[in-house]
Amino acid sequence: MSDLHARDSRDPDPDNPVVDLIEEDRLVGIAYADGGAVYAEFYPDDEGNPWAFDTQDLQRTLDMAAAMLGADADEEAGDPGADGPHPVDVLALEFDALAARRGPEDEGFYPLPVAAGMLARCGDLGLALAFLEGVTLHAESVDPLPGHKADLASVNEGEPWALFQAECNTQARALLERWPRRPDFAIAMEVQDADGERFVL
Repeated sequence: MSDLHARDSRDPDPDNPVVDLIEEDRLVGIAYADGGAVYAEFYPDDEGNPWAFDTQDLQRTLDMAAAMLGADADEEAGDPGADGPHPVDVLALEFDALAARRGPEDEGFYPLPVAAGMLARCGDLGLALAFLEGVTLHAESVDPLPGHKADLASVNEGEPWALFQAECNTQARALLERWPRRPDFAIAMEVQDADGERFVL
C-alpha cells in the first residue's frame, strides 16, 4: 500500500478549491471540481517519469478528494422527500429478492456479488454502508465468520457527511474485495442516510 492521500491545499482559493494529492510528503498532483465533475491532475516526478499507484489506494484517495471538495450531488439526490421514495426503499426494491436467506428479524444475507452491487448503488443513492458482517450459511442456521465484521459508522463517526459516506463506502469496498468467494458465504449489512438513521437490509 502506498502513502497516497488527500489534504486541503496549502494555498487555498475560496473561488477555486483544490485538494493536494500527497505521496510521502511530496505533492504529486491536485484534484479540483469543474462543471459538476471532479478532475485529478498528476505531475511527473523529479526525473520526468509518471507516478504509478495501486488502484485501490488511488480510488480511495480520489473518493476522499471528492468528499473534501464538497461533492454534494449524491447527498442531495439521496435525501428523502415528498417527490420520491426514500433511498433505502429504492435499494430494497432492487435487491431484496436477491438475498440468499432471511433471518428471524427479516434481515437479509446477501451473496458477495450482490453485496458489491448494493454498495455501488449506495453511492448513487446517497447512502453509506455503515456495517457489514460475513456469515457462513448452513442448512438450518447462519454462523458469523470470525474476523469478518466491521462497524464502519463507528470508525468514521464525527466526520462531515460527504467524507463519512466516502470513507465508509471505500472501506467497505476494500473489505469485499478480500472476503471469501464461496457459495456458503453471505453478508449482512446496514446502511446510513444523510440524517444519521441506520437501516438493516
